[in-house]
Amino acid sequence: MDSIGWIIISLITLFLLGQFALVYRTRGMQGRPAPDLSDLISEEQKAHETLYFYFHSPRCGMCREVSAVLDPLMSERTDIIGIDVSRRPDMARRFKVMGTPTLMRVRDGRIEKVLMGTRHEDVVRAFIG
Repeated sequence: MDSIGWIIISLITLFLLGQFALVYRTRGMQGRPAPDLSDLISEEQKAHETLYFYFHSPRCGMCREVSAVLDPLMSERTDIIGIDVSRRPDMARRFKVMGTPTLMRVRDGRIEKVLMGTRHEDVVRAFIG
């Protein structure tokens, strides 16, 4: 095999390892305590047993697909909180968000489930109930 073939195989391997690392890290977040939310959520939102956090960025193409589903719901429901990571990078760091779009379900102060990347509308709607 020539050097071009080895370079291609190496790049594919690095890409797959990166994807595996993201999935592994995302699963590691589940079950952990959520960070302090007192400066992020309102009193009305504190009353919810479950909160949904949507981390997005205006330059993220995949976020537009998820936003098309979530934006109308966020205007109707107080339990879905959108966080623009370009304006609130502190929140992305606090939640250890590694990329956008990321959906996170927090129940009783614990991170219950995390979804990263673009998801079909049915998956997003099922995730937020």
